[in-house]
Amino acid sequence: MKPKINFLRLILFALVAVVLFGGIFAVFYLMFRQRNASLTYEKMNIDANMDYDVSGGFLTYASSTDLIQVNISDTKKSMVTNLPTAIDGFGVSSAITAVYAGSNLQLRNFPTLTLNGTIRGVACGQSHCAALRTNELNGLDSIVVFNASAEAVGNSIDFSESKVVNFGFETKYGRELLWVICVNTQASLPVTTVRVYDYNNNGAMSYYPSFYEQSIEQVYFTEDSVFLVGTEDIIRYTLDSSRERYRVGIYGKEVMDASVNNGTVRFLLKPRGSSNQHTLYTLAMAEADAPNTTMLTVYVGENIVNAFLQNNGIRIVTRTRMISYTYSGKNTPSADIILDYPADVALKLNDSSFLLISGDDCYITRRES
Repeated sequence: MKPKINFLRLILFALVAVVLFGGIFAVFYLMFRQRNASLTYEKMNIDANMDYDVSGGFLTYASSTDLIQVNISDTKKSMVTNLPTAIDGFGVSSAITAVYAGSNLQLRNFPTLTLNGTIRGVACGQSHCAALRTNELNGLDSIVVFNASAEAVGNSIDFSESKVVNFGFETKYGRELLWVICVNTQASLPVTTVRVYDYNNNGAMSYYPSFYEQSIEQVYFTEDSVFLVGTEDIIRYTLDSSRERYRVGIYGKEVMDASVNNGTVRFLLKPRGSSNQHTLYTLAMAEADAPNTTMLTVYVGENIVNAFLQNNGIRIVTRTRMISYTYSGKNTPSADIILDYPADVALKLNDSSFLLISGDDCYITRRES
């Protein structure tokens, strides 16, 4: 006699199994699925026409009455300093804030100092502040360095035949290096030189060779190297001996951003000038005697507002989107984001956020996931 089959029980068992396995699948899907990236927007009370400085973890700008330092990580911890008079400019680090107007220089919490000559710029490190001044009578440049207590350190740095075109502090890896780019315009052709002063070693100077065939536009430091970015080459020097290790040609391109990771230095470049607004290049180099370069070209099907290196990838901001590429040149559509507001200006703040200016409105924009 054949046993009776309870079809109702089998159907119920099958339904329970489907629900159970479906639930397990849903849990694993939620845990491991590829989440689409997104942006958050924090509207800031910032005049879109202001000049901004990004350094020391702050986005800094000046109004007619105040110096505003927006803490990029937590805007609720931002600082506002009342200015008794209008200023010409400022310098900021995570430890020092300085403002200047005419011949007057003031470090936060210290009395105003009056320097000889007109102050053209200020740069701040962790323990020092450097003020660039120009003598009103002979037009010569000099830099005066102060400690964090607003006391002059050593003698002024004089530039008898050159004009200073850029300068700043490098404070990573526990260092306090003042770098200066200057140009001698008295020769038949402009001659560019770079100096580095070590204020962990009483301001000891490293002097790099003069450049006759190109201008030096930027300086990038790693733990062991300094990269001089010129109009024709990127030149690597070792910091301990100021010895040139190699140079890589970049003629027709200019550097937008740089990063270093595991002994590889990457530069993000674009065509020099504005004729091509939808092509980028990444140039990877080794910190060794030979560069072992890898050049990658990225084509974007729309005009680029700005681009930068963030979280081990390339972020490209167009008018309507943020587009992401890996260092190997792979676009990941799930990481591309439609902007809530059309971008007129995009300024990198750190590895996960940027300042988005849309019309007269400014937003600190943070990338999620």
